[in-house]
Amino acid sequence: MKLQQLRFFVSVCHSGLNVTAAAKQLFTSQPGVSRQVRLLEDELGFSLFVRQGKALVSLTYAGKEVLSRAEKILKEVENIKAFSHELTNEHNGQLNIATTHTQARYVLPPVLKKLHAVYPSIKVNLLQGTSQQNLKSLREGEVDFVISSGGTEQASDLVKLDLFKWQRKIVVPKNHTLAKQSTLSLEELSKHPLIVYVGNDKASSSLVQAFNAAQLDYKIVFTARDSDVIKTYVRSELGVGIIAGMAVDEKLDDDLHAIDTVGVLPLSSTWLAFNPSLFMRGFMHEFIQLFAPHVKREQIQSAIDNKLLLIDPQKISQPIDSAWHS
Repeated sequence: MKLQQLRFFVSVCHSGLNVTAAAKQLFTSQPGVSRQVRLLEDELGFSLFVRQGKALVSLTYAGKEVLSRAEKILKEVENIKAFSHELTNEHNGQLNIATTHTQARYVLPPVLKKLHAVYPSIKVNLLQGTSQQNLKSLREGEVDFVISSGGTEQASDLVKLDLFKWQRKIVVPKNHTLAKQSTLSLEELSKHPLIVYVGNDKASSSLVQAFNAAQLDYKIVFTARDSDVIKTYVRSELGVGIIAGMAVDEKLDDDLHAIDTVGVLPLSSTWLAFNPSLFMRGFMHEFIQLFAPHVKREQIQSAIDNKLLLIDPQKISQPIDSAWHS
């Protein structure tokens, strides 16, 4: 069994079972990919794919098991390469982060500026998507870290750091009937059409659960991934916006009125997740330290070494509603 065979097999799986697409990604020929996969199947003694003619339809049960193990093997190979690179050139490399628009737009800029000052040769790649999309990218090895908010039920196989608690804000135009209020009850909020983040309209979201717990009817008229898009539609008077508190910019949003939700809506969390098998290079530790100074390096290393899937440093040293990076 050769690493190349495993690499070709995994690439076919990650390309939607499209051998042509996998060949392009691997910079080789389609027959070459098919041949290596067949050789792997011959050596293993069973089929990895369900086939209809020459087309690959799905993975067999055995194929799914081999895929899971092959991904881990290839990840460890990458870790060995990264370790070698770290020893020979610790100030070069790249950091791949999957996150939401709010984090990328309002939280990460000063953090990455500080990281660049310490590691000027490090290239940072930001991938923006929903929590589900970002976790998929993490599991497929496209990114090193996921930074997101909301529930973490789908992250149980990952090392996850709960970093911050934060409050939502309600935003309305200055001429809105709510513009003179500094506080708002959940019942009052439920009477207005709402504009929220994608996913906040799901039964699993804390927003929907808050309304349901209070037995209140509500109406969500628009969802978006982007805080700025939500604010745009608030300005168009489509509805009342509910966004992350850090996404309210006093200068840029001086035409909007922001209302606190303390005691009205539950706190939200920002968390960072990575694969337990990730080789943590020096600049990765530095990024976490800059992003969340209250998280100690030894806490992270302990979580990795002891295969902990959830640690919450905030319970130890970080107060709720602590200031974001200033």
